[in-house]
Amino acid sequence: MKEFNVTAQVYELHDPHKQNLLINHVFITNSSEDAIKQFNSLYWLSIEFHVVKILSVEEISQQTV
Repeated sequence: MKEFNVTAQVYELHDPHKQNLLINHVFITNSSEDAIKQFNSLYWLSIEFHVVKILSVEEISQQTV
């Protein structure tokens, strides 16, 4: 399992002035495709936000200290 940070552009459905928001979520999955699927499932029936597009999916490196 790996950690992926998904960043997407969204707009708030109840406020027309908030058309260009960014949302980040971190998912622990096997692949970036799974992270995108999980992100989309969170917002599939959202009454607050509409996903305009996914901007990036980045694997978070596991650094040891």
